[in-house]
Amino acid sequence: MIKNDLYLKTAVVAVKQAGPIFKKYFGCPKSVSIKHGDPHDLVTEVDRKIETEFRKFINKKFPDHKVIGEEFGTPTLLKNDLVWIIDPIDGTTNYIQGLPMACISIGLWDNKGPLVGVVYNPILNELYTAQRGKGAFLNGRRLRVSKINKFRLAYGGFGWGRDIAIAIKSFPLVISNTKKIRTLGSSTLEICLIARGVYDFLIQKRINIWDYAAAVLVLTEAGGHATDTRGLPINIGSKSILATNGKIHKEILQVIKKLGD
Repeated sequence: MIKNDLYLKTAVVAVKQAGPIFKKYFGCPKSVSIKHGDPHDLVTEVDRKIETEFRKFINKKFPDHKVIGEEFGTPTLLKNDLVWIIDPIDGTTNYIQGLPMACISIGLWDNKGPLVGVVYNPILNELYTAQRGKGAFLNGRRLRVSKINKFRLAYGGFGWGRDIAIAIKSFPLVISNTKKIRTLGSSTLEICLIARGVYDFLIQKRINIWDYAAAVLVLTEAGGHATDTRGLPINIGSKSILATNGKIHKEILQVIKKLGD
């Protein structure tokens, strides 16, 4: 546990160090590039700067640990590796446009899953922290999920990554079975909203490990539950997520199983 405390403190220091550059260019990055020829997939120099500095920081602190990042790829992983997973800006389009639904996300995973998770929104000064077995917190205040126990009464999120065909196919089914849907453009922050009882669920297709590596621990330590959209356990290779308060998880799975994965 002493090592876990150190890992959590390290992640907090890392996001706090990245905060000033995140805030400096919020809504006005110097450069914006298109990734993979897809105009829906954007990256800024801030993304690259934060991830580069984080990799240097971790390599100095823990040279035997691995790092996965959105901007600079994934190393070969072995079974017993400790793996830091960073999304330097989750919600890049929001960040570019000046919408404060964007954050820095850092998770540390071992072979059992997430060990520590830190999500930081420098614009709203919101710091989510979680450590396996020790609860989840927002700016030091312990988090608990909502008590909603019916999908038809629930308020939550739905996302489709950059796959518009999924949205066209799935959206009518989802909105016809629940109370209200929002699409906020940051799955990391939306999962954290479930942890704090604001949201009741998130159905997210076409997701990557850096989009949930930290937030999923914040959720589960707040009493929530997460699987992929087929109901299988979340792992580093998962490409979809159903995150809920736990009370409506099975019901939502029954509804969305018609959609496939």
